[in-house]
Amino acid sequence: MLVLAASSSRFKSYRLPAFALALLLLAGTGAASIAGVGNLRASNALIEHTYQVLNRIEVVDQLVRSSEASGRAYRLTGHPDFRRQYLLVVPEVERELAALRALTEDNPVQAPRAQALATLVRTHMAELQRLHDIQEMFDMEAARAATDAPRSLAQWRRIESVSAQMRDEENRLLAEREVRVRRAAAGLTVLVVLGTLLSSALMIWLMWSLTRENRRAQGLEREARDAFHEMALSMARADRLSQQRHRLSRYSGLLQSCETRDEIMQLTATTLTGLIPGVSGQCYLLRASQNFYETIATFGDAAISSADLLLPNQCWALRRGQPHHLPAGSDGMRCDHLDPGAPLDTVSSLCLPLAAQGTAIGLLHISVPAAQVSDEDDLDIVGQIAEQLGLAIVNLQLRETLRTQSLRDPLTGLFNRRYLEENLARELQRCERRRLPLSVLMLDVDHFKRFNDTHGHAAGDALLAQVGRLIQAKVRSEDIACRYGGEEFTVVMPELDARGACERADQIRAAIEVATVLHLRQTLGPVTVSIGIATYPGDGMTPEVLQQLADATLYRAKAEGRNRVLHASYRD
Repeated sequence: MLVLAASSSRFKSYRLPAFALALLLLAGTGAASIAGVGNLRASNALIEHTYQVLNRIEVVDQLVRSSEASGRAYRLTGHPDFRRQYLLVVPEVERELAALRALTEDNPVQAPRAQALATLVRTHMAELQRLHDIQEMFDMEAARAATDAPRSLAQWRRIESVSAQMRDEENRLLAEREVRVRRAAAGLTVLVVLGTLLSSALMIWLMWSLTRENRRAQGLEREARDAFHEMALSMARADRLSQQRHRLSRYSGLLQSCETRDEIMQLTATTLTGLIPGVSGQCYLLRASQNFYETIATFGDAAISSADLLLPNQCWALRRGQPHHLPAGSDGMRCDHLDPGAPLDTVSSLCLPLAAQGTAIGLLHISVPAAQVSDEDDLDIVGQIAEQLGLAIVNLQLRETLRTQSLRDPLTGLFNRRYLEENLARELQRCERRRLPLSVLMLDVDHFKRFNDTHGHAAGDALLAQVGRLIQAKVRSEDIACRYGGEEFTVVMPELDARGACERADQIRAAIEVATVLHLRQTLGPVTVSIGIATYPGDGMTPEVLQQLADATLYRAKAEGRNRVLHASYRD
């Protein structure tokens, strides 16, 4: 007790100075924080100003291009819609130029460039207006005749040069300002941390000296509670991450086994629903024409509707090539494909571009009725799903393409000989189990060599393609039409007896007999075909025997005069 009393008496004289020093440190830290925040706001305002200037430059460039495109389209077509679009864009150009000059008037470097850009744009717009006036006074031919393409190109180059200079200057300013902001933020952080640590240390020491063992016990209890809370949060976060990784791993494994696009989208919807409650979404794929994206699948009850078709410039994610997140209640940039009348106060929207090998193939848009996709872990896991989804779709498309190429004859579009060999035996076994007939037709174009020698190989290919289309049009959906080789074709007709096969074969023969081929603006043909038929089980029990017998019957048909149908079981 005497030792504790002596210690308390020794530290008592230092408590008031220590308390005063702690207050001074806190006040200094607060003042430095206020000053630093003000500086950061000013720096951020300058950065925002730079982005506004860059945006205005891009808007002016797009408006000028739009006006020129509309004017050119009007001169070429005379359509009033293009004239109306041109007249709508012209005043927008002047307004954007005025806004750009206003933004750069305090910059001695950019202000002259903005003025020069305005002069160049007005000159170019005056040229467009001159051509428009000529067309209005005379006609489209006069306007096209008055078009000075070299002059317009030279104007465009000067405009692009000035725009590029302004962009480079703004990007330089942006880099400098960002460096200053980072340095100021780092300095402010160090100052605040040091001030806080020192003042906290003093306050803790004061409290320790006042409360001694009781304060130490309370501190240990509080630290234990805090540690337990942090541990609980860390465990919950770790458990959630583990569940997410497990779902993602399971998704990846199942994705490799999906055989159709519908299976892929159903699996993706199920996975996203398990990760984010109440999620809804829409998946788009780029059309083969490469000009717009169309919806291929939707899931969930949409919290905000999205267009079924969209252009690449209607989505910020497609423009930037990276995810575009619009949290609930934010004032960020809304994509044009979203419902413009829907409020975003309680809806979180996320657009993720789908890409493979660096090429955009589609878009995944998801939305939830509350800010569920706000955690960085959620955004990361959804981004990984979108990445794997894009690769899976591309791999599926590639597999379908390779499968089609391996099974189809590229000239006629019919199945190839490999497909015939694989499926004839299977169909024969099926008919054998069900005790049903099966007929094999062998077709050959009569005098094809003479046709080829007379009109050329290109005309011969056109003829074979036409014959393939006619055969495909005359067979049933369950029949297998193949190109056997050269000018010879094979058709497998399951569950069709000899009489039915002869009737169907005669329909094919008659359709080819009256058909012609248009090649190089010349009408060629018609040609005829000879057809030999063999039917299971009467003519053979194996694929080889049926094919050989149908082929032999085909040659008998040719020997008897061509342009006819013969069955192996029928004899004169």
